[in-house]
Amino acid sequence: MAIDTQVAPTVATVAPEPRGVARRVRRATPAWRFLALYLVVLTVFGVAPALYGLYQAFIVTSAVGGPTFSLVQNFSDVIGDYRLPTASLHVLLYLLLWLPLELVIVFGLALAIDAKRTRFAALTRFVAYVPGAVTGSAAALLWLFMFSPAVSPIGPILSALTGKQTFLSDQSLPIVLAVMGISAGAGGWIVVLYGALTAIPKEIIESAVLDGASAWQIARLIKLPLIRGYIVFILVVSLAQGFQVFVEPTVLATGATGQISTTWSINQLAYSYATDQSNYGRAAALSILLLLVCVGLAVLILKKTNFYQVGER
Repeated sequence: MAIDTQVAPTVATVAPEPRGVARRVRRATPAWRFLALYLVVLTVFGVAPALYGLYQAFIVTSAVGGPTFSLVQNFSDVIGDYRLPTASLHVLLYLLLWLPLELVIVFGLALAIDAKRTRFAALTRFVAYVPGAVTGSAAALLWLFMFSPAVSPIGPILSALTGKQTFLSDQSLPIVLAVMGISAGAGGWIVVLYGALTAIPKEIIESAVLDGASAWQIARLIKLPLIRGYIVFILVVSLAQGFQVFVEPTVLATGATGQISTTWSINQLAYSYATDQSNYGRAAALSILLLLVCVGLAVLILKKTNFYQVGER
């Protein structure tokens, strides 16, 4: 008797998913629902005020008669203000003093922490970040006491250097603001750069060590190029923050009456237009000019450094 050894092929069948489950998969939450709340907040508190400020820049407020519309009047009045060159020079001196020092300190400490990774690395990063917790008006008040010889712990040194009751003045303010800026901002950037350095593959560093590269060569030729995107980002953000300095000189001016001008910075001058003169058109015009300068410098830096090509290499 012949035995049929042929076995019918087995077909694996998968039970169809319940209709409700398939419908839920097809009806996945669209991306705009996640962005809806952010877009509302951005429109109400960002886009709408910006458009209103742009409109106000063309509304001329005159001492006699009602407001008039002009495309250039407010801008020409702001550019012709004798206080603008002085305020611009103050901000420029502050940036030239603060920004290079901050970059050197941030990169140096981040590279040092990364080169000597110990079990205390987390504590080191925490200690570096702590000063950044005191920012804005609180930091300004702290440093106001630090630079007042009568109450400062280094008061005798300040008195010997200045011979005055206060170290604060229009001329010394760039130095004071540079110290404040470094103490408040360096810690956060050190943590960011350290995170970027730890992401560098160990194989690259080990290969460089086997080839006889020194620690300085590894830092300069390997680590810094690989974190170039972070460096450019820090430069652009810090540059924008520096141009918009406002809180610190305003608070310091209240503690050093008559020593620091109330229009020391560009933002303070715009604030003076709005509050002292009720001239919102000039305030908006100066704000737009400052925005154009910041955006122009940012675009120039991003273009010269090929920032958006970093991720493709």
